[in-house]
Amino acid sequence: MKQLLLMILLGLAVTATAQSVAEKAREDKAVREIEALYAASTPRVLRGDAVFIDKMRAVIEKGNEGALYVADKYSTFAYVVGLKDCIEEVLAGMPVALKKTEEGMRVQDRCYRMHLLKVGERVPDFTLSTPDGKEVNFYRFVKGKKCVILDFWASWCSWCRKESPNVKEVYDKYRNKGVDVISVSFDTDRERWVKAIEEDGTPWTQVSDLKGTDKGYLYGWYGLKGIPAIYLIDSEGRIIVENMRGEVIMNSVKKYFGE
Repeated sequence: MKQLLLMILLGLAVTATAQSVAEKAREDKAVREIEALYAASTPRVLRGDAVFIDKMRAVIEKGNEGALYVADKYSTFAYVVGLKDCIEEVLAGMPVALKKTEEGMRVQDRCYRMHLLKVGERVPDFTLSTPDGKEVNFYRFVKGKKCVILDFWASWCSWCRKESPNVKEVYDKYRNKGVDVISVSFDTDRERWVKAIEEDGTPWTQVSDLKGTDKGYLYGWYGLKGIPAIYLIDSEGRIIVENMRGEVIMNSVKKYFGE
């Protein structure tokens, strides 16, 4: 009975969260206007309506519940009329709590799975947990640091684990100069994940959702084709160097410091 009651309460909590985004969004007169105009016309007509597109852009640029609601509900239209870059920029500065809602995850999923990451671009944000359950938000993690090594790996990936000493060498040499490391595991078994961390002696921040490459979202968001996948990221979350391996990891950091 207690378990049933807990499930019901959790269900209500999720529903309340989902409703709160829509309810707060509709408190905004501009959001209600977008809905009314869209309902009174057709996407084909509105695609040529610069005034309507500007109104939608203005709502999205607010980066609040209304922005998330509009970007979610009218995602296809927004992408067709060229608002995808606007949505990505807004997502970068959107509060973590909003991005973790159902609407937030849907918007990010659509946006990032369509984007091929390149050097100089901001990578998708994420919030994952450490082995002891502490949540780590990536954009907050990189802020204030000189640069960060973002390492995608898994305990079952032998090539990933062969790169650990190369990453550790950089970490030991440069951590006092503002360089940090965060490793994202695609494991599904917590015990194997923790055991590998201990065996490899990798003391930096380790996070995972323990959903693997299929059910987890980051593999698709980053457009990964395999692991290891190691990036050098600046304090704004932008790619400095991608697909680093072996000596390239150390040499990339040296180059960044002008050595």
